Amino acid sequence: MFYTKIIITICFLSLFSFSQNDIDAMRYSQTFFGGSSRSKAMAGSFGALGADGTCMGINPAGIGLYKKGDVNFSFGLRFNTTYANQNGNDVKGFKANLPFDGLTLVGAWDSETDKDNHYALGLSCNQIANFNSITNIQGISNYKSITQDILATTGNNSIKNLDASFAGLAYEVFLIDTINGKFYSLVNTKYSVSQSKTIETTGRNNEWCFNYAYGYKDKLYLGATIGISSINFNYSSIYKETDDYDSIKKTNYDYDVWYYASEKVGGFKSLEYKETFKTSGSGYNLKLGMIYRINDFIRVGSSFHSPTIYNLTDTYVYNMSASYDEGGSFTSQSPPNPGGKYNYQIITPMKLTGSIALLNKNIGALNIDYDILNYNQAYLSSSENSIFNGVNQTIKNKYRQTSNLRIGVETNIKPMYVRLGYAMYGSPFGETFSGNFVNTFFTGGVGFRNKKSYLDFSFTRRMNQENYYMYNPNYVDKTTLQIFGTTFAVTLGSKF
Repeated sequence: MFYTKIIITICFLSLFSFSQNDIDAMRYSQTFFGGSSRSKAMAGSFGALGADGTCMGINPAGIGLYKKGDVNFSFGLRFNTTYANQNGNDVKGFKANLPFDGLTLVGAWDSETDKDNHYALGLSCNQIANFNSITNIQGISNYKSITQDILATTGNNSIKNLDASFAGLAYEVFLIDTINGKFYSLVNTKYSVSQSKTIETTGRNNEWCFNYAYGYKDKLYLGATIGISSINFNYSSIYKETDDYDSIKKTNYDYDVWYYASEKVGGFKSLEYKETFKTSGSGYNLKLGMIYRINDFIRVGSSFHSPTIYNLTDTYVYNMSASYDEGGSFTSQSPPNPGGKYNYQIITPMKLTGSIALLNKNIGALNIDYDILNYNQAYLSSSENSIFNGVNQTIKNKYRQTSNLRIGVETNIKPMYVRLGYAMYGSPFGETFSGNFVNTFFTGGVGFRNKKSYLDFSFTRRMNQENYYMYNPNYVDKTTLQIFGTTFAVTLGSKF
């Protein structure tokens, strides 16, 4: 085995595993509402209401309803809590962060030559996704092991052709080996071991919007936005298996195994597999919108969001270690320092939105937005033409069309405005309103305004449930995740 290990180490210089997959496509295709506290308190429902900087990312025509200039700044405090249940064992993960929530600058003016024409220019930055979270999973394996998944990837490969970031690492640290050309594992699944996984993510997706809007006779409003997104996503996971009860001894394997006295290998004790990667890059899209004022009480709106084209770079490192009852302990990494790097594109689905708003100046306003989008339109590409063919086919087969719903209410209780909202973001698998991967938001807030300035507060509660597998679902039991996100935000603004 020692000489073969030298061959594997040399192969690590050129072999690596593509971590880009359908999950990456969904991560950047699913975005939520952000922006001002007024908008967040109403669940981002502003498609026909207008006159808020957040409209640049929802319905660009909404900026056309501004009569004066506006500048504001938003910030907040966010808490993310995850409850993981693995085979009846519950573990909590908690993370807090201080997100930058939004920035708006709007200028509006009437035409000097034709009073029927009104114009507005806007600039905004909204956080449309926040990736900060920690998930902790712990449980008993039920006679399963990640080494079953590792063995499944070996296929008919020779040792030098093993996946360098997975099976190749396992071979380096003696977790798998061969006898007469057949692979086996040092983890004997005749016995259960303890399993755990800690997943920590950080980062955000901030979108800059450059907007132009036009109003005709205070009746018809048209708008366009160029959106430029900035992605920063960091992922780190540590998976562990431990023979807590010392069940897997050197003498109780029911299949042939090699032992290595010089390396002190014999009887499994523990393993650890660590995946680390960072994604950075930018994207661009086009948004078009329209609002029509039917009368003083009713407005309708519609908008189109083009696919966002993200140009991304992943940097990544995989580590695996193992220890044995005889005292041996080994660690290996792929790729070698400083790690690997890969450039690629993700193209997200387009989105269509219809909106209606009901207004009464003395009472308040109600707005409803309804989105339609198809997640199987997401697409990955790179300079290597066919490298993502399998991933893109998986996306087409696995994901479905879905819808989002946002409802926001604002009540004028002088000198205060009270706001409430509800939002439902459908699952990429097609479910809406209930089920796994459906995101539900309940929101609220208050605001205070005078002729020149305003102060708004908001509260946002996000809830969703997901099924998760620590590795290949064929070889591990399902983990149920319940995820709760709570955000408190404040916006300071001034009219001019």
